[in-house]
This record gives sequence, structure tokens and C-alpha cells, in this order.
Amino acid sequence: MTVMQCPKCAGEAFLAEEELVQVLESTEPLKAIIKAHFTCKACASSFTRLVTENLDAKKKENLASGAPASATSAGVSTDEAAEGLRFF
Repeated sequence: MTVMQCPKCAGEAFLAEEELVQVLESTEPLKAIIKAHFTCKACASSFTRLVTENLDAKKKENLASGAPASATSAGVSTDEAAEGLRFF
């Protein structure tokens, strides 16, 4: 993850929220334009940046890392998996 610096005080900022602006389907690698909202850890000011992400690379990355196994694929029935998720 890239560390973003605050434009006001040059302190370190963290990603507070992401908002999808548009998916560019006309480009060869499918890309998304995302509006990233950052908050500075030092002065608490917020600022935004537009970021483009290659969706094809994200898809390949997720396939290479492998999705976590679900409870039903581990030989546990759906009812047994739901039993452990009940709240009182």
C-alpha cells in the first residue's frame, strides 16, 4: 500500500473511504476510476484523490492468491455452518 502525505502538513494520511466513480469499459485492460478520501493522522484534515485501478490485474491477483475456502467446501453442511453464527 502506498503511503499518502497530507498536502497541508506533509504528515502521513490513511485511506478513510473509497467511492467508485466510473468503470472504463472502452480500454483494453478494464479500468476503474476511484475517488479516494484520505484523512491526515497529524492534523486531521481530509482530502481526496482520483485513482485508476486495473481491474484485470486485481482479478488475476485474487485468482492467484486463491479465495478462502467456504464452510460448505470443507465438508460442513450449510445448517452446521449457520449454527456457529447465531447471536443471542
